Amino acid sequence: MDFVQLQINYLDWNSEKIQSRLCYEVARKHGKNIVVMEPVKGGALANVPAEAEKLFRQYNPDASPASWAVRYAASLDGVMMVLSGMSNMQQLQDNMSYMKDFKPLNNEEYHIINEAVRIINKSISIPCTACHYCTDECPQNIEIPKYFELFNSSDADNAAKQYKELNAEFGKASDCIGCKSCERHCPQHLEITKYLKDVANKFEQEV
Repeated sequence: MDFVQLQINYLDWNSEKIQSRLCYEVARKHGKNIVVMEPVKGGALANVPAEAEKLFRQYNPDASPASWAVRYAASLDGVMMVLSGMSNMQQLQDNMSYMKDFKPLNNEEYHIINEAVRIINKSISIPCTACHYCTDECPQNIEIPKYFELFNSSDADNAAKQYKELNAEFGKASDCIGCKSCERHCPQHLEITKYLKDVANKFEQEV
């Protein structure tokens, strides 16, 4: 085995479910280099809460939130490659701008990221990254990521309206039969069936 591919990002580093740090430490203990996947956590760390983005911009106005996440992964000892998903030329150019002449994070930047983690965790009810792996084999055709996004929304009235509109095309959260196919495909290891009950309790009394 020449290398190990691991999900590593600053939000999952100390996660009890993902255990990025522990997996990383085992790989390095055995002298294996690391290829990092999900450094921006499915795009979630490119769109952080305003309070967290303010911290980043105050330190470096030109650095995107995504750049902080990618640099965090790339700064780890033994990381040989960071796989960063990009969907347009602007994202490609952004990645190239700070990786062409890469500079590892300094102590102050690590402190800022730790504070961002606290802010992000406080803002998330259901930490779904909307990868949609969970929906591929859902027998009830439930739009799980979108429902979780609406559950997390601070705009309750609009979220309830959108939930009702989605019900015309997709299964409701309460249609879940508990087969847990979704949970077997979830890279975040979320208790999706439990969260769907929370979604149903929040929205289906109003629709």
